Amino acid sequence: MSNLQLLPTWFVASYMFFIGLCIGSFLNVVILRGLSGEDIVFARSKCPKCNNHIKWYMNIPVFSYIFLRGKCAFCKEKISIQYPLVELICALLFLATYFAFGLGIKMIFIWIFLSLFIAMSVTDLKQTVIIDYHAYILLAAGLIYSYLNLGDINIIQSLIGAAFGFLIFEIMARIGKMLVGCRMFGEGDSLIALGLGAIFGWKVVCLIIALSIFIQCVVTIPILARGAFVQNKIKLAISYILVFVSILLICLNNHFKFLQDGLVYYACVAVVVALLIWSLKQVLNEINQKKNDDTKNEEEKFNLLPFGPALLISATICVFYLGWIKKYILDFIGQV
Repeated sequence: MSNLQLLPTWFVASYMFFIGLCIGSFLNVVILRGLSGEDIVFARSKCPKCNNHIKWYMNIPVFSYIFLRGKCAFCKEKISIQYPLVELICALLFLATYFAFGLGIKMIFIWIFLSLFIAMSVTDLKQTVIIDYHAYILLAAGLIYSYLNLGDINIIQSLIGAAFGFLIFEIMARIGKMLVGCRMFGEGDSLIALGLGAIFGWKVVCLIIALSIFIQCVVTIPILARGAFVQNKIKLAISYILVFVSILLICLNNHFKFLQDGLVYYACVAVVVALLIWSLKQVLNEINQKKNDDTKNEEEKFNLLPFGPALLISATICVFYLGWIKKYILDFIGQV
């Protein structure tokens, strides 16, 4: 690392970006072979559709995708956009880590965390699966990170955070099981929270959960509203839209003068809570009406979008902006 510090910043930044592209390419292998059960280390890269082995010059991150125009060189079938996206996201996050934390062992650990975040997010989005050993590696890396005093917590707080993260999701999942007959969160979400607790501690895990619920609502509510309109459930669709707008108004209260008034603000909060309760009752009624359907279908219907990516996006935001988020929360509480 010391030799790199003597080089121009632009050169080191380019090097970090290139490393990110290469790791992103490897992550694509980890993701796809983790889901298929193939060997990650020794098996040669091949087209998933025609099974032809890919030559080295067809496997250059991003550039090969552009050169091949997004198609396999052999069968001409389309190559998934996942490949260049994962490579670019990884490269940009590695570059951001270098600028945020500089060269050093802390940067290496954050690269490991971010790589695992990407891998787990993609497997969850593709097949609603969190591969167990990804979460266990995250847990081990988080504990070592805390043991080396690279983060804001010590090893004891890291262990407590891991236990808290796992238990809070298992408790919420079992509450959902009692209410609707299926888990509110998957087992993979509990494993993700286990690793995040080891990295951040229980206090920040609470913040990550709150932020991830907001992200999930912003993404999911419009999808639920569209589905309700398609099914001609107008009242439910309108309720979702009102909840969505109300949440945005409350979160952006500083930009709307009429929300500066305390009574108006609390009235909006009351409306959001009331609408959420009403909407939840409608959803629960639908699920209860389908009790005779098989459990798998109910769970697929209930878990419309996996929660893991929202959780991991929130954790990524906290990696870079935790100090700013804490300050914003304190300012927000002071205004309320």
